[in-house]
Amino acid sequence: MAANAVLDVGGWWRPLRCATHVIDIMPYASRHADDALDPENEERFSAATWTVHDVCSAPWPFGDKQFDFVFCSHLLEDVRDPIAVCGELVRVGKSGYIETPSRAREIFSKARFFGLKSAFGSVPEIGFRHHRWFVELENNRFTFTAKDQHLLGDRSHFITRSDLGRKMTEEESGIALWFDGEFSFGEAISHDHDEPLKKFRSEALARLKGK
Repeated sequence: MAANAVLDVGGWWRPLRCATHVIDIMPYASRHADDALDPENEERFSAATWTVHDVCSAPWPFGDKQFDFVFCSHLLEDVRDPIAVCGELVRVGKSGYIETPSRAREIFSKARFFGLKSAFGSVPEIGFRHHRWFVELENNRFTFTAKDQHLLGDRSHFITRSDLGRKMTEEESGIALWFDGEFSFGEAISHDHDEPLKKFRSEALARLKGK
């Protein structure tokens, strides 16, 4: 990566070694150094450029457009305020890359024999239980919808491997955006929780089967 100043946002779990700076709520000494995303590179960041900070608390202690490139992978679906994080990504970064699980993956159970296992009291995981948000990306806009794990357990709201007839591919399981300058974002708020979930499940299954 040719950028001189690179910020890894939430890089504690799988650090990006070519980043010059990291911001995370966890300290430098506890980072998962052996799980780096780019193990072939030497770490460019250090304890001095590792900022311990809650990324949902804005503003971050960086200047406007301080970084040539910002990197945020598999974080937005986890945090309590992804809107605040997106605002800061745009503010401090000239360009960047963002990746999250797709909403379709969040309603998919990859386990085989879902019905049989459920009948015996061992309900397989649907999506990722610890994630707080469904994330969708269209026309450079991220839309966040709060997850309700209880509602997701309704059979009309999720997709099984049997429904699809196969596992989801890596491409189907994630969404990613390379941005230059800025991107847009917002939260989807609905008072009717049931019908939108049924509608999305139906459309997602049809789209996946159509590939």
